[in-house]
Amino acid sequence: MTELDSRAEELLSRTILGHLGFTGLDGYPHVIAVWYEYRDGEILVASRPDEFKCRSLRANGRAAFTVSTPEAPYGSTMVAGDANVERLPEARRIEFIGALARRYLGQEAGDRYLEKWSRGGHPGDGDLIRILPRRIGFYSA
Repeated sequence: MTELDSRAEELLSRTILGHLGFTGLDGYPHVIAVWYEYRDGEILVASRPDEFKCRSLRANGRAAFTVSTPEAPYGSTMVAGDANVERLPEARRIEFIGALARRYLGQEAGDRYLEKWSRGGHPGDGDLIRILPRRIGFYSA
């Protein structure tokens, strides 16, 4: 793992949307807002199986990831790293999605989200995007 500025680590640990950047199968850059977890020096993102972002990252594992504060004083953390996409078995997927939903929405709203998500036909195996940072920078405005 790369050396980490404490401000970058604090920002990665906050409950704010992350932005995942990757080169798509079409050759163009793409950025998508995601819920994520920063754990043991890695960035974890859950996905439905074989989504465009996952197919793209399997073909080219170079990824960028940013988080930034929505209020002043503005701070931003930018990560450049290697992404691996692995199967996320249904039980682990439900557990991870539930944890993310409760983290981002709170206990009650997170539980409601997970219940609605489950009824909506989303369970089943999924994909887990695991980003191992090579470079991490913190920037302030």
